[in-house]
Amino acid sequence: MNTEFFKSTLIAGVLPDSDSTRPRKILDFGAAHASTIAHLQRTFWGRLTVLDLISQASEINALLSDDEASEQRATVLEDSFEPCIGQAYDLVLMWDFALHLSDANLNWLNDWLDAMLTYDGVAHGFVCHNATRALAAKRWGIAGPDQLEAESGSAELPYQHLRGALSRGLPDFQIDKSVLMKDGRLEFVIRRRETP
Repeated sequence: MNTEFFKSTLIAGVLPDSDSTRPRKILDFGAAHASTIAHLQRTFWGRLTVLDLISQASEINALLSDDEASEQRATVLEDSFEPCIGQAYDLVLMWDFALHLSDANLNWLNDWLDAMLTYDGVAHGFVCHNATRALAAKRWGIAGPDQLEAESGSAELPYQHLRGALSRGLPDFQIDKSVLMKDGRLEFVIRRRETP
């Protein structure tokens, strides 16, 4: 596996710091990369919950798209999200998860984030900047306060959502900040839309 490092101007701004007056909660949609755990052990006071949804993303997307599979879908989703049911997180690390869901299924992600994030919580992840450029699936981690680590696999991400598709698919959230990365991903931070 090939390992790359990426400068991130956004991750430092969303990670809870050690000066927090209360324990913070982080939810990782990935498999909790060793670098993430090491970084959080040095700097973080709170709880990290790992779902490893990315490894199940193709199955989840297929079940969400299949109207006939409602019973199986309910079981898989309940099992997948069971560790975080009833919790509210300050930060959700989505990584590439949105790029495994079809346009029609992004509304599920909207509902999940609505249920998982605290009122002022944020989510961090990636979408495409250029839909004509295929992106490799990567296993992401936090290498430092302004650096991400990624291990590349051989598979390509199945969907090439641009910023606009993400905004339409997540109507309860707004992109707070976004930055173009060297591999063509758009790194973003989203938060709840302010109600008028």
